[in-house]
Amino acid sequence: MNRLLIILALVGLAALLALAAAGALLGPGLEQRFIPGVWLWGVPLGGLTQEQATPRVEQVMALAEPRIVLVGPEGQRWSFSPLDLGLHIDTAATLQQAFTFGHTQTGLAALRERVEVWWRGAIVPPILAWDRARAEAQVQALATQLDRPAVDARITLDANGLRVEPGNPGRQVDTAAAVAALEAVLRTPTPVELSLSVTHLPPQISDEEAARALSVAQTILAEPLTLVLASPLEGDPGPWTLTPEVMAGMLAVRAQDSQFWVGLDEGQLMQYLEPLLLALHRDPQDARFHFNAATGELTPIQPSRVGRDLDIAASITKINEMVVAGEHFVPLVVSEVPPHYADTMTGEELGIREQLAVGESYFTGSSSARDHNIVIGASQFDGLIIAPGETFSFNQYLGDVTPDKGYDESYVIIGNRTVPGIGGGICQVATTAFRAAFFAGYPIVERWAHAYRVGYYELGGFGPGFDATVYSPLVDLRFTNDTPYHLLIQTEVDRANSRLRFVFYSTRQGRTVEQIGPTSSAPIPAGPPVYEYDPTLPSGTVKQLESAHAGLDAVLERIVRDAQGNILYQDRFVSHFVPWAARFRYGPDFIPPADAVIVTPTP
Repeated sequence: MNRLLIILALVGLAALLALAAAGALLGPGLEQRFIPGVWLWGVPLGGLTQEQATPRVEQVMALAEPRIVLVGPEGQRWSFSPLDLGLHIDTAATLQQAFTFGHTQTGLAALRERVEVWWRGAIVPPILAWDRARAEAQVQALATQLDRPAVDARITLDANGLRVEPGNPGRQVDTAAAVAALEAVLRTPTPVELSLSVTHLPPQISDEEAARALSVAQTILAEPLTLVLASPLEGDPGPWTLTPEVMAGMLAVRAQDSQFWVGLDEGQLMQYLEPLLLALHRDPQDARFHFNAATGELTPIQPSRVGRDLDIAASITKINEMVVAGEHFVPLVVSEVPPHYADTMTGEELGIREQLAVGESYFTGSSSARDHNIVIGASQFDGLIIAPGETFSFNQYLGDVTPDKGYDESYVIIGNRTVPGIGGGICQVATTAFRAAFFAGYPIVERWAHAYRVGYYELGGFGPGFDATVYSPLVDLRFTNDTPYHLLIQTEVDRANSRLRFVFYSTRQGRTVEQIGPTSSAPIPAGPPVYEYDPTLPSGTVKQLESAHAGLDAVLERIVRDAQGNILYQDRFVSHFVPWAARFRYGPDFIPPADAVIVTPTP
C-alpha cells in the first residue's frame, strides 16, 4: 500500500513538474526572450532579450585582438586584429537567426518545438561581415611605405667629365594578392603570419645600357655644334654655335621602343630654334604682269620669287641624326613657300584675255610733289592680280606711305583742314581705282567720299561725287572679284597730259554697267573767309592756305546687269560735301576784310 502511494506521489510530482515546465516554456515571459538551450557557440542565450544578448555576441569572437601579422620584404612586421582589417559580426542578423529557434510555432506545436530546443540544444554560429575596402586601405597604407620606383641609370656631366650614375631597382607591393590572402584567413581564430608579395621593378635603363650610351654621348659632346644655312640669302643671320657645355644641358637619354636613345632634347632644341623662325622667314613674291594687247599674252614686269620658312621639326631630326654620327656642322632644314603667281603663268591659265574696263582721272595743276606721290602710289598696283572671290583692299596693297617709301610732302585733308602731309595725292590713285571697278561691274564693298569737293576729281567731265578717299587703316576702298576669272590691274601715268589710268584685264561675261548721275543738290555757300593771325609773318603780308569750296550733296548710281539683262547690283553712292571756307594767314599791320572770321592761333 505504501509503495503504491509512493509511486502515485512520484507520478503526480512528475506531472506537476511537466506542467510547470510546459507553463514556463509556453508562458508569456519567453515571447521576447531566447529559448533555453539556444547557444551562440559557447555562450548561452536562453532567457535573455536581444538587447541583453548583444554584449555577449560581441564577446564571442575576439575580433579586436591582434592575431594577424603582415611581414614586409625586409622582415618588417605589422600586427592587425580582424576588426582592423574590416571583419565584424553582424549582430542584428546573428541574433535574429538565434531567435528563430522556438519562435516559429504556436500552441502545442510551440511547446514541442521549445522542448526539443531545451532538450537537444541549438548552437548558432555568428554571422560575420567583411568590409573589403578597409582591408585594402590598410594594405595600401603599407604599400605606400614600401613601394619605391625604379631609378634609371643616367649620364651626368660634372667637373670630371661624363660619367654613369648607376640605376636602382624598384619594388611594388601586390596589394590584390595581399587582400586575397587575408580573405582566406580572417575568420580563422588562431594567429596567422602572411608575407607581403612584392614585385621587383627593374630600371628601364640599365647600367650596361648607360655605359653603351656613354660613348654616344661623348661623341655628341666632343666638339661644338655649328648650325648653318645651306643656301644663305643676303642679310641672313648665322651661323649659330652651341658649345659642349650648352649641349650637355640638352643631353637626353631614354628608353624608346625597347632601344636606348641618346641625343639632344627635342623640346630644348625647339626653344633654341623658335627665335630663328622670324629671322629666316622670307615671303614669296608674286610675279606682276602687263597685258600685251597685240598677242593677248602676259609680260612679266616683276619676277616671282619662292619664299622660305625654317622647318623646325625636320631640323631637330637632322641635328640629332648628324651629331650622333659625329657630324658637328649641320645645315638647318628650310622649306620653300611657292608664290601664288609664278612668272611663267599665262593669261589663258588665269582667264586674263581682254580689256575689261578703264578708270581715269586728271591732275592738271597739281604740284610736283603731288605728281610724284601719284606716280609712286599708282606703281603699287601696277601688274597686280586679284584672284576669283578675293576682295581687293586699296590700303593693303598700297602699304606704308612714308618718306622711306619715297613719298614727298604735299597737301592732305585732315579733319577740317587741308595741311601739308606725307603722301598727298594718294586719293587721286584711289579715285581712279574706284572708277575702274565701277565700270567693270565689280561689287564695291567700301567707298568713302572726300570731306569737300576737290577740283582735280571733276576734271575730264566727271561731276562731283565720282571720287574716293582713303586713310589707312580706318578708311579704305574695297571691291570684290566675283567672277571665276583672275583680274589684272595695270596702271598708266601720263605726266605730259596729267592723266592717271587704271586698266582692268580679265574675261568679259557680258555684263553691262549703266551710270546714273551724279546728280547734285543746290550749292551751299562756302561762308566768309577765315583769317588766322601769324606774328612771324612780315608786316602787312597775307598768305592763302585754302581755297573756298561750296558744299553740296551728290548722288552717283549704278546698275549692273548680266548678259541676260538681269540686275546683279544696284548701287547708290552718296557724297556729302561740306562748305569749305577760304583760309588765310596774315602778319602784323594787315587788316582782314570786314566779313572775315578772325581766328587766334592756339599756342
